[in-house]
Amino acid sequence: MIYYSILIPLFLAVFLSLYIIPHILVVSVKKELADETSMELTGKKRRNVPRLGGVSLFPILVISVGIPLAGTFLLGGSFNTNGETADYFVEFVMMVAGLTAMYLVGVMDDLIGVSMRSKLIIELLAALMIPLSGLWINNLQGLFGVYELSPWIGIPLTVAAVMYISNTIPMLDDVDGLASGLAVIAYSVMGFLCFWGHQYLILMLCAGMIGVLLPFMFRNVMGWRLFGWRKLFFGETGGLTIGYLLAFVVIVVGQMGGSQLPTGVGMICFGTLLIPMFDVMRVAITRLVNGRNIFRSGDHNHIHHRLMTAGLQPATILLTLMIISLGYIGLNVIGVMMGSDLSLLLVTNVGVWLIMQVVIMYYKNKGEGRYV
Repeated sequence: MIYYSILIPLFLAVFLSLYIIPHILVVSVKKELADETSMELTGKKRRNVPRLGGVSLFPILVISVGIPLAGTFLLGGSFNTNGETADYFVEFVMMVAGLTAMYLVGVMDDLIGVSMRSKLIIELLAALMIPLSGLWINNLQGLFGVYELSPWIGIPLTVAAVMYISNTIPMLDDVDGLASGLAVIAYSVMGFLCFWGHQYLILMLCAGMIGVLLPFMFRNVMGWRLFGWRKLFFGETGGLTIGYLLAFVVIVVGQMGGSQLPTGVGMICFGTLLIPMFDVMRVAITRLVNGRNIFRSGDHNHIHHRLMTAGLQPATILLTLMIISLGYIGLNVIGVMMGSDLSLLLVTNVGVWLIMQVVIMYYKNKGEGRYV
């Protein structure tokens, strides 16, 4: 029964995505909702790329997970939630409430624009839903020598982590397939860990998100070449939806370390997000040093922009960053399974990132020199 409950959300989400995406494109074109800053080349014409793909994510996820979940219970199946049923239900419902808020603010931002202040307030309220449900980072499992955390530290840390992760995914939505590709890797790793830890409801969420994301990735990377399909970006709606849900899943799985999963599994979870998390931190520090507002974009200083300047094509950038992400995941899996010190493992991750930045900067400067 449990295997059907995983496969059905996956294939149902794929089917719904393939059906709904063309209709979103029609609405975007008719209502002139395409983004003027992003364009694609079709034949000898350039046309704007719609950024409303994220509108489909939340409804498809609800349908693709809700129907098989209800069917599983009706047919006598059950889920091991690794916790008290009532507490787990509260966590799940509060997450859905926060996800709805993130989805709605993303829709408003994509359609009419939302002030940064209003957006941050709504994101803060959505992030608070997770610790208010009783789920928060209460144990660092030895990272920096810290184990148990008090609520005064763990709850603010959880809110900050949710807001931080939620806003990293939209930063990747400039290269074909990059946001969806890295998200698919992250949800796949989380899904495997959920299966290992018998966390089947969260596994259904991961399967549903993978099913939603794969058609987007194929359409933007290969579909327009093979079938002439028009590209479609996630926009703020998709980025915030993907990021918020991923933050919830990472916290749930990370807190299973030492019980259902090996101690330190949180490093594996966050290892799936190290590229966007480290990149956003680097960009924020650069803006602070240069006296710029850290919340304003437009400087084209993210890692994929730097790789473009270095001379890489979008497809190569996608492949490169996905390989690097898998490398980080492999590094952390090996470290956790060998029982390595988590602080040393984190320092190793940071060291690899810094070396990579030096290499990127070298080729970026060479690339800029070609255009001088």
